[in-house]
Amino acid sequence: MNHGAIIPIDEYHANPAIGKSTLDLIARDPYLVEWSRAAPVDSDKMGALDLGDALHAILLEPARLDSDFAVAPDLDMRTNAGKAARKEFEEVNTGRRILSADDHRHLRMMYESVMAHPQARALIEAEGLVERSYFWTDGPTGIECKCRPDKFIPERGLLIDVKTTPSIAKFTYSVEDFRYYVQDPWYCDGLKKFGHAAQMAFLVVQKSSEMGRYPVQVFTLPEDVILFGRQTYRRDLDRYARFLDDKERNRIQELSIHYRFIDQCVESLEIQT
Repeated sequence: MNHGAIIPIDEYHANPAIGKSTLDLIARDPYLVEWSRAAPVDSDKMGALDLGDALHAILLEPARLDSDFAVAPDLDMRTNAGKAARKEFEEVNTGRRILSADDHRHLRMMYESVMAHPQARALIEAEGLVERSYFWTDGPTGIECKCRPDKFIPERGLLIDVKTTPSIAKFTYSVEDFRYYVQDPWYCDGLKKFGHAAQMAFLVVQKSSEMGRYPVQVFTLPEDVILFGRQTYRRDLDRYARFLDDKERNRIQELSIHYRFIDQCVESLEIQT
């Protein structure tokens, strides 16, 4: 039974196979796939701390937390000595993302909050496969595909995906906005091709505190939502296959307008006629 490839995350991203994030681009406009691979990246805009990635590292890849992140000392940046010490610190830690003391405290609080939740802690501590990469060929279209689950617990047939959110109470909107309903069947169906029957669970951590605590919950998606996600990714793959065959190359993307405004337009047209 195939348990996925152990490769660096940069190598995974460099592989041109279609992953979930690429499906999101296809759903918007297939031309965005080529654009995303060719457009220049402003490195000055890429330095901001990704709290979700830092939380992922501390929960699932603690060794990577030490290699990829550095905690800055608390310095008085109003003084020349403080500025010089900060510059020296950044030079010593070139290539690592810098956590301020407040960032690190925030991260530790979120980590401890996860570990205080019995179900979440059990999933984090369970034996499993972390950051394994899976590659397959889609039968109907012949398109090369990929996925990289945060964690897979073979004994339970369970995929764990760690998410941060501004509000757990509104996480359902994130499921829609970020198409997590597509991610669920995409990952589960991908692993099925390697002999694994799997269900996905989202371990969700709120980035802001409520009454001094950072809420944590574990969710699965309703079956009807998963079925819709499966239909959606099949539609995306089929659309991209037509695009690659030049059947939609000349089609310009129609802007998606919110249905409320469309209703207003129709109502106004009916009044005028």
